[in-house]
Amino acid sequence: MHNLVQSAGHIDIMPVDLVEFNSAGRLLVLGTDQQIATVSSHLELTSLELITSPQRPTKIEGWLGKFAVELEAKTFTVDLVLDLFDQAVIKSKVLPLGYFAPGDNGQALAEALQQLPELIGTFDKPRYFNYKPSICAHSRRQLAGCSQCLDACPADAIISTGDTVSVNPSLCQGCGSCTTVCPSGAMSYALPTLDVSVNRLRIMLQAYFDIETDAASPLPQLLIHDLNNAEIQIEAMAEQLPANIIAFSIEEIGGLGMPFWMSALALGAGGVTVWDAGSHTDHDWLELQQEIIKTNDMLSGIGYDENVVNWCGQYDFPSLKKQLLSANQMPAIKRATFAGVDDKRRVISLALDHLHKQAPKAVEILALADNAAFGELKIDTQACTLCHSCVSVCPVGAVLDGNDKPQLNFIEDLCVQCGLCETACPEDAITLIPQYLFNREQARKVRLLHEEPIFNCISCDKPFATKKMIDTMTEKLKGHSMFQGAALERLKMCEDCRVKAMFKAERSPI
Repeated sequence: MHNLVQSAGHIDIMPVDLVEFNSAGRLLVLGTDQQIATVSSHLELTSLELITSPQRPTKIEGWLGKFAVELEAKTFTVDLVLDLFDQAVIKSKVLPLGYFAPGDNGQALAEALQQLPELIGTFDKPRYFNYKPSICAHSRRQLAGCSQCLDACPADAIISTGDTVSVNPSLCQGCGSCTTVCPSGAMSYALPTLDVSVNRLRIMLQAYFDIETDAASPLPQLLIHDLNNAEIQIEAMAEQLPANIIAFSIEEIGGLGMPFWMSALALGAGGVTVWDAGSHTDHDWLELQQEIIKTNDMLSGIGYDENVVNWCGQYDFPSLKKQLLSANQMPAIKRATFAGVDDKRRVISLALDHLHKQAPKAVEILALADNAAFGELKIDTQACTLCHSCVSVCPVGAVLDGNDKPQLNFIEDLCVQCGLCETACPEDAITLIPQYLFNREQARKVRLLHEEPIFNCISCDKPFATKKMIDTMTEKLKGHSMFQGAALERLKMCEDCRVKAMFKAERSPI
């Protein structure tokens, strides 16, 4: 690795927001009497206040300094929990800070006993995420939309709050999975933000190309790693890596996803490898691996080699080195010049459009997988009544009405394929089509999907609905006992005339 390239990418990232924890050292130890006695003997000379119980609590919720425990019909609070049961009371994949559940792992128990006495006082950690509820596609009007962040979070830090979600910053441990899968960019990584990472990468790649001026020089290979086990191994073995390997450190590897990987390729990298060095054995990183598959599918769809973005789940350095040396390469392309912006979808478009202009395979529309975050809508114009239920639930403004015209309009560039419009449609007239339209000017235009002739009130001639809506209502209700004769005709009146007709009917003599 080139030291000048690595030093060019050195920046100090200071968290803007911190999450504070306060612990007085009140420790709850759960387990058998023998386990409790053994552990207590190790902790008796510490400043911890021990509370013990061989009984399994009904529930434990909280985090360092603020655990609520339900035990034998009583609720009390503690600062720390050492759970020695075979099956931990808290079931999340990533346990809260201050909660230790070593199970039958003797090494984990020894580490817990070493750490617990140090967890007295005031501590803080960064707030790892930013959230924009205004563009969240989770739900609208009690209709279910996207739940990818909830499914991805291994710490159970995200809950539904109706139309949006809420992230508990005390439970969040910054793995970045939620930001990787979020289709709209409502959830984004904050340490660092996407624009900072892309701009840092651009500087490092430029430094590499300033050194390697020979056209025959190998393209740089980007190695993304975390700041824990991976960084330690890379620092120790840096001299064993080829000179074209650029190591890019991040707090958590999940903090960088498709927009960053594609930016790396557009800015001149020959390939990307994301390395899980085993810093967090409680993370499976499945969401990250799925995003890598989606990224490679998009790239191969425009003619590039398969698997230019790679996952390495081998913890040891020799396996990593072997994979790096055998990884597929991108062809040399004209390097992009765009700067990073803190907008996931915008960065993906910038990078993908640049790669498409030089791609081996020219396509106007790239078909995507069903879980993609780009696409259009297909409208069954025979079924659509222009009720605009879809318009009312679209979280990103991709589906629009026609203002004073009976129209349904669409902006493909904004659509995140969340499915809320499809769910809301009472006529099942909407079908999602995941795709990427490379004509971005067309994608950003307001496109007319459906238009209907106006229906005028049969009493005052005021336009108030579409002809198809009235025809559909009258056809469905004509056999109902409450809509016979004049009642059915009132459906063809505007709101004002309908009320007048009802009062007139009530006053008419029998």
